Amino acid sequence: MPIPERLRLQPISKTLLDEMSALCDAIERELEAGEAAEELLQQWHSRARRRCDPFEFRTYWKAVSQETFVHDALNPEPSYDKDAVYSEVRAVLDAVSNVAIPEGEFGYYLGWLEAQFPGANMNDLIYWPDQWFGDASLFREANGAFKPESELSPDQILGYAMAKSGRKLKGAPRDVALPFPMPGERKG
Repeated sequence: MPIPERLRLQPISKTLLDEMSALCDAIERELEAGEAAEELLQQWHSRARRRCDPFEFRTYWKAVSQETFVHDALNPEPSYDKDAVYSEVRAVLDAVSNVAIPEGEFGYYLGWLEAQFPGANMNDLIYWPDQWFGDASLFREANGAFKPESELSPDQILGYAMAKSGRKLKGAPRDVALPFPMPGERKG
């Protein structure tokens, strides 16, 4: 299911991406030379929508491409959407879970999910449920392999996120079984 039209990011022009990539290169060169790159960082921050610390320019390449790093800095800050309905949030969750979005937009949409469910820690709930629940035995075999039968469905992930954050989305199914107790709750 694609990202709903009203939630899609506005495209960033190739010209701006190229200019910011060149600026990123210049910042990296100055930082590598032991300079503070203050003037270049001011230029960066005057155009980027997200503030980047100097250490990010030294380390981003360990995790993402320069294009993704620049794209992420130009994407808007994700925010709470009071009008979001279940089907929209489910579509974003599906896109994030299945990596069905461009790499440069991934961080934005994961952040958007986090913003919709304050305090729910969506990143861990989606990717590291054993940590989210605080009980590896629910999701992992003794050898550390994930138990396929304990994989949460998208509806279950959203059910737990709504329960943890206290936010109930319009249009949410009422009959989703949540197989594990909420973190901190005791069984039986």
